[in-house]
Amino acid sequence: MSLRRTCRELVLEVVLRRALGAVGDGIDRLQIVIDEAGLRVLNSFLRMGDLHAEGVTSMELIEQPREPLPGLDALYFLRPDAATIDLVLADFKSAATPQHRQVHFCFTQPLPAQLMSKLAEAPHLAPRVKSFVEVPLNFVVVQDRGFHFDLPEAVPGLFPVPDHQLVAGLVRKLVDVCRCLQATAPVVRHAQSDLCRDVAEQVLSELALHRGSGQQGPPCQLLIVDRSIDVAAALVHEYTYEACVYDLLDGNMLDADRSVITLPGEKKREVLLTDTDPLWEELKHLHLEKVQATVHQKVEEVKRQTMPRDAASMSTGAMLDKLREAPETRDAVDRIFLHLSIMEQVNQQLSQERLADAVGLIEQDIACGVDREGKDVKATNLQSSVTRAFNELQQLSSETKLRLLMLYFASVANISEAVRTRLIDIAQLDGDSREVLLNMVRTRLMEGPECQRNKQGTGCVHRVTKQQAARFKKNALAEGRFMLSRYEPRIKELLEQLAEHRLSPEDFPVFEGPGEGADAHGLRQIGAALETHGAPAIQAKDDWSFAACAGTTASHSESHEVSQRVVVFVLGGFTHSELRAAAEVEHLMPRGTEVLIGGTSLLTPKRLIRALRPRKRDVSVDDLLGADPADLT
Repeated sequence: MSLRRTCRELVLEVVLRRALGAVGDGIDRLQIVIDEAGLRVLNSFLRMGDLHAEGVTSMELIEQPREPLPGLDALYFLRPDAATIDLVLADFKSAATPQHRQVHFCFTQPLPAQLMSKLAEAPHLAPRVKSFVEVPLNFVVVQDRGFHFDLPEAVPGLFPVPDHQLVAGLVRKLVDVCRCLQATAPVVRHAQSDLCRDVAEQVLSELALHRGSGQQGPPCQLLIVDRSIDVAAALVHEYTYEACVYDLLDGNMLDADRSVITLPGEKKREVLLTDTDPLWEELKHLHLEKVQATVHQKVEEVKRQTMPRDAASMSTGAMLDKLREAPETRDAVDRIFLHLSIMEQVNQQLSQERLADAVGLIEQDIACGVDREGKDVKATNLQSSVTRAFNELQQLSSETKLRLLMLYFASVANISEAVRTRLIDIAQLDGDSREVLLNMVRTRLMEGPECQRNKQGTGCVHRVTKQQAARFKKNALAEGRFMLSRYEPRIKELLEQLAEHRLSPEDFPVFEGPGEGADAHGLRQIGAALETHGAPAIQAKDDWSFAACAGTTASHSESHEVSQRVVVFVLGGFTHSELRAAAEVEHLMPRGTEVLIGGTSLLTPKRLIRALRPRKRDVSVDDLLGADPADLT
């Protein structure tokens, strides 16, 4: 069963259906009250239609003013921090004006005893609590093979010196993912860095506490790396559709955080980019040229099937407007119009930043260390190309020049201070971009993986490995390969090697974790928890565990088909190109191999730059992760 399907069934079966059945008075509907973090989580694997079908009337943010519904039950889906608990208590300050009739709680982390006491001692709330469950859903699911922790600003908190509280929070979230996958005893491997080894050790220690608390899934390998493994993937422009849209249109017509496109017109219209759009699913991993051809082919098909012969002289826009008037073609035409509008904006950005004919080619040479003819490129020649671009392409934005500089500094080792300074001066970056560059240098990510920093010699050389160079040369010479697609993320190679058991044990050793003798315990479902504080007893059939979910969904899943699972987790975040690479690797592997990629965030170049941008105030770890419940006890 895919991670998204597992999370979906967990919420529907273990949380929602149990809440609806807990009262037993025949009322089979309720409202979900949720915090912003929980909303991001639920939206990643559930649609509102799924919830409506189960009896959910609406979903409201707890942070926003809400109309009292004293005749309707509520499911509170929340992160257990003090501020959120105070908002819950405010809903039930008075017996005369309660926000809801009966209450069901679902927390995404263990609820600390101190906060449990506050709930249990609330006189107008405790008698209304009918069910309680803690579910480890602290992550956002991306499509069928990705997950992240929604922390793009964690980069400066992890590099160069990691914050221990931040690391502990990330470990808890990664353990939650492993438990959802029923992988409490994975083979854990890690890159040769102190941070990756520390995370591997903590993950195994935490998972040891949960062994025996549920059914064990298929064999799982978990590889933990950090963003230094391939900085280029987070900087180079990618020319497949999904990656390009999230890169070039973020802040333009795309709200990347919500995956919402705003379409132009007299009445602006918002459209969600989702897998419910079959055309988006068909196009998202294709190169832009293929996307352009496919969309125009769809236009011609609709035109041929529905329009009269005299429509040949009509423009594409006018023809689509005409077709939209017919109910039977409206949905198909709306989808085509959406992607025509997106492609129009993408092409404008490509032209404005000279990506197709100049900058893109330079980026590919820098990222690969190999030119379009499959020949090695000297570091000094790359420096000359960057200098020439800055001098001749005056229309380039400061952000494009910043990305080009960071890509060059990350791809080439032993650049002298004089050369660095000269390139920065020629680029004429604005003050904000200079600060971003300086903060990126401070992370030390551009120096490459820790284990390779002392193997680059003394001369100015490209950091590409022999294996990578061979792949890039093969790509450059491959028939039908686009010139702007020579580069491919290193994660693809690592996933292939991991699935085929060819991964270097020297570069990525197996962490020998604790033994099997640790006590097992799961998260809690309400039984005696509130009873000890004077609240009414609530019957519970068993302690909460994933076994309950697995048992109820096995007949609907394809879990028996998964023979092995490989997971790569990237500290610092993964990219859309790496998500696509995971899909490509799974397609190439034998049937039964499931490939997943996760990270602290789903990175785009703009998100990385925003994370490195100077702030008026320092962002604390609590801002990033939310208050640590353990610190409240």
